[in-house]
Amino acid sequence: MLDAGAIRRATYRDLDQMIEVEQRCFTSYLAYSRRQLQYLLTEANSDCFAEVVHDSLRGFIIVLYRENATVAGIETLNVDPLHHGKGIGIRLLQAAEEEMFIHDIKRIRLEVRINNLPAIKLYQRAGFETVAFLPNYYLVDCNGSRDAFRMVKKLT
Repeated sequence: MLDAGAIRRATYRDLDQMIEVEQRCFTSYLAYSRRQLQYLLTEANSDCFAEVVHDSLRGFIIVLYRENATVAGIETLNVDPLHHGKGIGIRLLQAAEEEMFIHDIKRIRLEVRINNLPAIKLYQRAGFETVAFLPNYYLVDCNGSRDAFRMVKKLT
């Protein structure tokens, strides 16, 4: 983690850079649209954190909450492919977990495409366990699959 950036709350001013990172991470038909990311950032019951170095956003995470629930969901975690391997993903997860703990969240859940091995390994390193296989979870095929794993982590 040589050039670790600051983790901070994402704001509307980060939206353009979040879209750029999203588009570097996913092909256009899989990436969230501007409208979707704007909603998740500004209107949803969510927490959004960004990793930033010198005003350059290198990754972000969006966590969704349900009213009166003790389970939160990671909607998306994106790290610019140019910055993979720098510990950004794990640091974003840790920042999100600290905030979830304040919200009295007991478990975190997420879904990840079964062929997204780097993400699966990251989540396993962070303490997530696979609890379900979800056939045809995604509407769009990516690299030969629409299937997902549901992964869960208990917060202590």
